[in-house]
Amino acid sequence: MRGTLAWAGLVSVVMGSTGAHAAPPSAPPPGRMQGVGDVDARLMLNADILLAFVNGGVGADVGVAKLGPGVLSLGGEFEAGTCVTACLALNLATGWSFRHLYYAPHARLTYHLLPAGTGNLEKADLYGLLLGGVTFTTTRVAGDSSGTEFEYKGSDVGPSVGLGVGGKFFLDERFFLGGEARARLSYGEYTYTARVGNASISDLQSTWSLSGLNVLFFGGVRL
Repeated sequence: MRGTLAWAGLVSVVMGSTGAHAAPPSAPPPGRMQGVGDVDARLMLNADILLAFVNGGVGADVGVAKLGPGVLSLGGEFEAGTCVTACLALNLATGWSFRHLYYAPHARLTYHLLPAGTGNLEKADLYGLLLGGVTFTTTRVAGDSSGTEFEYKGSDVGPSVGLGVGGKFFLDERFFLGGEARARLSYGEYTYTARVGNASISDLQSTWSLSGLNVLFFGGVRL
């Protein structure tokens, strides 16, 4: 009997000691903030009210590490844009053909954090954003002037970096809508080919820029 009580006491001491040193389970992220392992995929759209330039894209982020009170995520996106009403107006005014396109793949680094005391944001995910990538841009003007056909084509690849803030609002457990406000720096100089009649030349001319502030909207799903 005494042996049984001694063994019971030893087991109790061991279990108590083990429990005292066990690491507490990590708390889940508050609200709908992106957590480690969460993958958020989205479709993006951006345009001004006149539809002078319209761009869209796809992207995804994955939570990779708990960092302080928030979560660090890595991801990527691909964005493409084209001149719409501005080029159409030039086409109608001159009879020439104007076209401008760009493509921009970016790597994304985001930090997700819900400040303390934001109980009314249980369906939200707020974050800061850093972007880095390149921009491929092309432009073309072609037409007929005084009976002579001409064509101007330019292209370039330039750096593209940016920072911003964003937020998502979850409609249910998986689907969300959101937006990002960004400051972006992207510019370069066209390498162009100009053809007038049967003569053509190539050179560097005119700079281009996609730098500035913009707001884009998106819809997506947490996988």
